Parts: sequence; C-alpha cells; structure tokens
Amino acid sequence: MSSALLSAVVTPPTTVEVLPAQTTVATWDTKYDDLLTVQVENLDGTQTFSGTIQRRLDDGNDWADSTFGDFGTIGAGASVVADLDVRGTRALRLVGTMDGAGGDVRVTAVRRAAR
Repeated sequence: MSSALLSAVVTPPTTVEVLPAQTTVATWDTKYDDLLTVQVENLDGTQTFSGTIQRRLDDGNDWADSTFGDFGTIGAGASVVADLDVRGTRALRLVGTMDGAGGDVRVTAVRRAAR
C-alpha cells in the first residue's frame, strides 16, 4: 500500500506490512467528514500490533497523536473496530509497529457521516 492520501468514502480491506519500526498503515483525507469507522485486523498469529491515530488540521501542520486509543494494542489474530470523530480534522493517519520481526494488518474504513 502506498502512502498516498486515501478517500475516506471507503477503504476496501487492504493488507499492509507493519515493521518493528513505526510504519504508516493508512492515511485518509477527512476534510469533509464527521465520522470515520475504521477496522484494523492483526493478521499475525504471534505478534502484537501497537497503533496510534494521528491527525492534523491543515496540510502545513505536523502530524500530532490523537486521543483515539482504540488501536493502541491489538493482540495476535485480534480485530478492533472504532468510530472516529474527525470533525475539524483535515487528514488522519494510522501508524503502528509490530512487537516482533514484523507482520501484516488489514485495514478497512467507511465514511459514516459527511458535511
């Protein structure tokens, strides 16, 4: 998966390799959205995925960690779905690491409300 800005209308199930170092899993353009529902599935059978949602208010701003903690720890083979309030957010991204040699996660997103 490239690091291109994805449409928040829908991100079909997309598998992404996550390294032991911080990896960008997905980035979304959310300037017209109110709510984004995101599912992250840890496809690895032995490692834990640790994720952080980051956001920025303008393309000129640095990425900042959000208060969304839903993807903080996803155990081996586990899945998490979260509704993220993105009002006022220009862009949103999910970054994360695997606690071992690296593994795969599958990410899916759907816009649930729009301005």
